[in-house]
Amino acid sequence: MKTCYTITLISLMLLSMGATSAQTNPNQKLSSSYVESCIQSQLQIHQNLKEVSQNDFRAYCECTTKQLSSTLSSTQLDELPKTNQSPKWLKSAEAAASKSCLKPVPKTQA
Repeated sequence: MKTCYTITLISLMLLSMGATSAQTNPNQKLSSSYVESCIQSQLQIHQNLKEVSQNDFRAYCECTTKQLSSTLSSTQLDELPKTNQSPKWLKSAEAAASKSCLKPVPKTQA
C-alpha cells in the first residue's frame, strides 16, 4: 500500500510539474500544481473513506509543499520538471517533508 501511494504521489507530481515548472527562487514556493497533485493523490489513497473532500488534505499538502520548497536546493527544484522519472533523492525529501506536516494522533488512555 505504501509503495502504491508513493508511486502514485510521485507520478501525479511529476505529471503536473511537467506542465508547470517549479519556481527556482529560494523565496518562492513550489508551483501550485504540486499542491493540487498532492491533494488528488491523497483523495485517491483515501477514496474508501466516506465524506472526504479536497479541503481535508489542502493544509497537509500546502505544508508538505512549503517544507519541500524550503529544503530543496534550486538545482533540485530545476531537476524536477526535466525528468520523466523521479530523482532518487525526491522520495526521502518528500517523506521528511510530509512527516513534519502530519498532526500527532492523540493518545488514548486505558
